[in-house]
Amino acid sequence: MKYKIYKDVSKNKIKNYIPPGYLSSLPASWPDQLTMIVFKTGRNDVVLSNTVADALMDKKMMGQENLIAFGGCFTIESIQLFRDKEIEYVALKEFPWTDERYKQIRMNSGG
Repeated sequence: MKYKIYKDVSKNKIKNYIPPGYLSSLPASWPDQLTMIVFKTGRNDVVLSNTVADALMDKKMMGQENLIAFGGCFTIESIQLFRDKEIEYVALKEFPWTDERYKQIRMNSGG
């Protein structure tokens, strides 16, 4: 799974779509209905910008408002895509690497 999009989710139902580790990071003031993009959510899962771009261009995203994205770790470019579109995001871990740096590290580690 690269990502899943859930439309018209009631804010009191968010917990049904994400792992418990994210619940403590949820902002207090959210709209009653929102659209969620859920990427890989493990602490060591890195979400690259091409995956974020694919999700943002998905047909299901047409006309959606009140967007929030969840993922394990987002690269710098992924975060910039969210910021450019004013999309909130929640990650389990901060990740100060670019897409390219992550790919290099992964290649060097044999992953």
